[in-house]
Amino acid sequence: MRIELHIGRIVLEGVAPADAPAVRAALTSRLGDLLAQTPPTIPHHTHRLTPPTLPAPPDPTAFGHALAGAVHDGLTRPTGAAR
Repeated sequence: MRIELHIGRIVLEGVAPADAPAVRAALTSRLGDLLAQTPPTIPHHTHRLTPPTLPAPPDPTAFGHALAGAVHDGLTRPTGAAR
């Protein structure tokens, strides 16, 4: 199965600009791992997914991993499931 995911924009409020590359790298790596383990259950073309607001941990890598988990949950949660 091939999964292509395009994230057009992520708003990172409370994250220092210098930490953004580490957050991005952690998000990309962890989300790829999660999608390989559990592919999405949503329709093939989804225009918007709004993950929950997450508090920014002091560690940018931990924040990227948490963000990846939130995005993955949104992609794999059955339609109509409670948040």
